[in-house]
Amino acid sequence: MSAWTVTLADGRALRRFLTAGAFFLRKYRQVVNDLNVFPVPDGDTGSNMYLTVRGALLEVRKRHSGGLAEAAAAAAMGSLMGARGNSGVIISQMLRGFAHSVRHKQTLETFDFAVALRDGVAAARAALLKPVEGTIISVAQAAADAAYRLALRERDFYHLIAGMVKQAHDALERTPEQLPVLKEAGVVDAGGMGFVYFFEGILRFLPGNIARTTAFPRRPQRSAVFSAAQRVDEHRFCTEFVLEESRCDDRTLRAELEPLGESLLVVGGEGVLKVHIHTDEPERVSAAAAAFGRVTRLKVDNMERQHNVMVVERPSKPWGVVAAVPGAGFAEIYRDLGTEVVLRADSRSGISVRDVVLACNSALEPVVYLLPNDPNLLLVAREAAELVRGREVRVVSTRNPAHGVGVLFALGARGHEQPDVDELEAAAGSIAVGSVFLAGKDATFGGISISRGEPTGLAGSEMLTEATVDETVVAVVRRIGGEEGGLLTLYYGGVQKERDAERLAQRLRTESARLEVQYYYGGQPSSEYVISLER
Repeated sequence: MSAWTVTLADGRALRRFLTAGAFFLRKYRQVVNDLNVFPVPDGDTGSNMYLTVRGALLEVRKRHSGGLAEAAAAAAMGSLMGARGNSGVIISQMLRGFAHSVRHKQTLETFDFAVALRDGVAAARAALLKPVEGTIISVAQAAADAAYRLALRERDFYHLIAGMVKQAHDALERTPEQLPVLKEAGVVDAGGMGFVYFFEGILRFLPGNIARTTAFPRRPQRSAVFSAAQRVDEHRFCTEFVLEESRCDDRTLRAELEPLGESLLVVGGEGVLKVHIHTDEPERVSAAAAAFGRVTRLKVDNMERQHNVMVVERPSKPWGVVAAVPGAGFAEIYRDLGTEVVLRADSRSGISVRDVVLACNSALEPVVYLLPNDPNLLLVAREAAELVRGREVRVVSTRNPAHGVGVLFALGARGHEQPDVDELEAAAGSIAVGSVFLAGKDATFGGISISRGEPTGLAGSEMLTEATVDETVVAVVRRIGGEEGGLLTLYYGGVQKERDAERLAQRLRTESARLEVQYYYGGQPSSEYVISLER
C-alpha cells in the first residue's frame, strides 16, 4: 500500500470524488468537445458530460449530513435532472445503477465500490436500445471489470483507481478500431475520453498521489476532426426533456417514441423520466410524451447547424458575451465557458469606453451580455452600451469575476434562450464572494488598522485581516458562510502558486466536512485569492 491509504469511502468521500472528477471534466471539456464525431459531430460532448456531473454534485451538496446511500441517490437524481446529450444521460444511468447497488450501505470497501461500478455500467447498457462498442460504454466496462479484478486483492482506493484508469485508457486507445467513424477522423471516442478524465481527476486528488499532471490531453486540430463527410442529414434535432408526474414506465414511453427518431434514451423512474432523442419532429415527440405526464426542461438543438458551425462557420446563437476579467487564468476560464470577447482588466492602460464599444461591435450576435466584473467598470460598461449600434447590449451588473462565472453557467443552462438581466443578476447574487490581497498602503477601514503588505480580506463590504494569507482566507470563508457548507472555489493569483492553493484547499476540506473545495488559476495580479461560495 501507499504511505497514504484510503480503504473506506463514505458519503463525504463520494462528494469529494464527484468534486475532483468534475474539476477535470471542466478543465478539459473543450478537448473532449473537439474530439466529438459520434453519434453526431456536434462538438458538445465535453460540455454535456461536465454539466451532467455538475448537476450531480450540486444535488449531493444539498445533503450535507447524508451518508453514502443518500449521497449516491442524490447524485443519481441530480445527474438525471441535469443530464445533457447522449453521454450525459448514459452517465446519469451509471450513477443510478451505482446508487441502487449501494442503497443499503453507509461505507464502501474497494470490492463494494467495484461491484457498484459494474452495476452502474450494466444499468447504462440496459438503457440503450443498441449499445455501440467503441464508445463510453466500452471504456466504462473495461474500467469496471479492471476494478472488480483488482478489488479481489486490493484494499487501497488509490491503487484500485490507478489500475482502473490504466485499463480505461487502454480501452480508449482501442475505440478507433471498434468504430470506423473514429478511425476515419483519427480520434478516440469523446465520451470515453471524458470518462477517463473523470477518474483521472479522482486519482489526482487522492492522498498519496504526487503526479502533478495527466498524460492527457491529446489535442486534435478541429479541422482534422470534422469534415463535410460527417453530416447530419436526418434526425437533425437533439431533443431532450424531463417527463414529470409520468403515468407510464420507461419501457412504455420508449416504445411510443422509438418510431420518431434515433439515439433514443428513456431513463428514470418513480414518476420522473428523462428523454433524449435525435428526431426531425421535436414537436411530435414532446406531444406524444405529454400524453403520459408533464413535459418540462424541454431543449431542442439543431445538430446540423451545430456541425456546420464546427466545420466552417463562426458560432451562431441569439446572444454573445463580452466580459472584462482581471487575469490570464480568468480569461481562459471565461473562454471555456463560452465568452466570445474577453477584455483584460489587468492591462496597464485599463479598459476604456472605446475598448468596450469595439468589443461589443466585434460580437456577431444580435444580443450581447456585457459582464464588467468590477464595480469600477460598471459606469464604463453602461456608457459603452449606449454607444453600440446594430445590436442590443445588456449590462449585467457583476462586481466580481466569480459572479461572472455564475452568470455564464446560468446562460449555458438556458441554451438558446435569452434570459432577462434580472434573472442573471439573481444567479450572480446567489453566490457569496470574497477576496484576499496584500494591502498596498497603511490604512484604517471600519475601525480596523491595516499596514502596508499585510494580508487583508474582503467579505462582501467587510474588511478583516489575519497574520497570514491562509489565515485570512479561512476567516473570509467563515465570514461568507463557509461553515454552513457548499461548493467553495478558490481562484489563485498574486504571488500564490498551485501548491499554495492545493495546500489551502486541503486545509479547508479538513476543517469543514460540509465544504467541497476546488481551485483554479485566476492569474489576477491585484489579489492573492478570489473566493466564491455556492450553496
